[in-house]
Amino acid sequence: MLQSIREAMPNGGMLTSECNSEPFARWFDGYLTWTWQHDGQVPAYVAVYGGAIQVFGRAYRGGDTKDLALRMKAGQQLVFGEQIGWIDPEIVNEEESAAFLRQVVRLRWRLRRTFYAGEMCRPPRLEGDIPTIRADWQWKDDWWVTTDAVMTGAWRLPTENKLVLMFVNVSDSPVSARFHFDGRRYGIEGDQVRVTIIDQEETLETFAAPNAFHRELELPPRTAYAWEVYSV
Repeated sequence: MLQSIREAMPNGGMLTSECNSEPFARWFDGYLTWTWQHDGQVPAYVAVYGGAIQVFGRAYRGGDTKDLALRMKAGQQLVFGEQIGWIDPEIVNEEESAAFLRQVVRLRWRLRRTFYAGEMCRPPRLEGDIPTIRADWQWKDDWWVTTDAVMTGAWRLPTENKLVLMFVNVSDSPVSARFHFDGRRYGIEGDQVRVTIIDQEETLETFAAPNAFHRELELPPRTAYAWEVYSV
């Protein structure tokens, strides 16, 4: 049935379905991933199928910790490469949550080519005392999920020798960390790299460095930004 639908589809059409059922991925263009609500989950599905099929949506719900849960989910969606949202539009009237959601959505828009043309890599690992946070994600009854306060992600565009690294502090406190970058772990060749740090609106910094270097990071609360790394 799905094959016959695909054959009859007009140009520019797409098929999406609810939940990410692996056996049907070849016929779909997108999956609603609202069931990704678990403690300790990793983006294994996107690591395999990212770029071949787009994933979108989480269940954003209520409860006493709903604002923190929203930041945790939206931050995780960004670094996992998901289209962010599936949320009540009344969120625009909740100033702090709306500001964070807008930030990560706009950053994802700036990086959109990364997610449909690139491939997921192992996320950066930060050194230092990275706190954890915990919120009720309201999936079924009490549904407590714990994550690091800082979420990270990595995507590579192999034909462009380009890497994108993402850092999202979803907590209410600043976090200091140390990051050791080694471009060869990500397939970035050459002795030197150029790094451009961006947020949702502008370029924050550009610097050149060896293909392996250390950098101290100061991550403000409720903030997302990305590194675009190129070989030079």
